[in-house]
Amino acid sequence: MYTAFMMALTLTTVANVLVTMALGPLFTALMARFALGHRLAARTWGAIVVAGIGIAWMYARELSASDPKHVLGMVVALGVPVAAAINWTLIQHNRGAAQQDMLPAVLIGAMLSAVATLLPALPFEATPRDLALLALLGTVQLAIPCLLAVTVARSLSAPEISLLGLLEVIFGVLWAWLGANESPAASVLTGGLLVLGALAGNELLAMRERKPG
Repeated sequence: MYTAFMMALTLTTVANVLVTMALGPLFTALMARFALGHRLAARTWGAIVVAGIGIAWMYARELSASDPKHVLGMVVALGVPVAAAINWTLIQHNRGAAQQDMLPAVLIGAMLSAVATLLPALPFEATPRDLALLALLGTVQLAIPCLLAVTVARSLSAPEISLLGLLEVIFGVLWAWLGANESPAASVLTGGLLVLGALAGNELLAMRERKPG
């Protein structure tokens, strides 16, 4: 997740990366279906179809563009929801097993990412300012959210966590638009709305089904 996220940001826009990351809840549902035997409701299958249409629309528009770098960035960004799906599936399995503490896994993942990217990062040319910004990004964007996600998984359900996770897509695109003047393409907005609508609708229906009566 760490490595794919950072590499994708260097290849394509923030909006492309975040909307692709929003597929995490659906990937988690599919992986839980096959790995843990969880049954997928009809609403989830419908959300998968609608979200797939949205992603296909985004990718088709990027493929027709002149810069294939954006497509590569979105492909790399797919590594984030895939890794997140594995993460959430393991956490769901752990909730019903020995209740092991998963917080150390965040540190282990960060260390493995650092080792995997050591050679490609040579030679080190980052300035002190670059290192300070990277340290801030690693702490605020990666470490703290991952630790909080693992912690709240002990008390919140997976649909509730997934729904809260969609806020990153909305606010991420908004801040990139306002702060960095990075205007998302119309295809990203259209496809992104389909993805977010499908995910939000699926999770809201799931929470309503769990209410008493």
